[in-house]
Amino acid sequence: MLVLNKKAKIILAAAVFVLLAGAGGLVEHFERDAFIMEEVAVDDDALYMPDGESEIDGKININAASAEEFEILDGIGEALSERIVKYRDDNGPFMTIEEIMNVSGISDKKFENIKDDICAE
Repeated sequence: MLVLNKKAKIILAAAVFVLLAGAGGLVEHFERDAFIMEEVAVDDDALYMPDGESEIDGKININAASAEEFEILDGIGEALSERIVKYRDDNGPFMTIEEIMNVSGISDKKFENIKDDICAE
């Protein structure tokens, strides 16, 4: 039979506490990372966002589309599509399609070219 003195018991208890606390932190870290997923590609290469459908009735949903999807629109390149996504991330969802004109680079003319191809759901 193993007999521990008071000092050994305290050291053992502290070691067990540190191990359990560390294991709990690891579990929390892995659980959080397991659920971080912004988009999932499927067989037909369509992108689906957890926040909502990125395409509705054939129109790009400006509140769920990825930067790559914005590039499909007439006159929207890589830099501008990334600005749209950043604006949405910083300011929240677009309430109307006209609000996309608040993004630097979306002029009245550019909006006229894309307004029939977008929606804000």
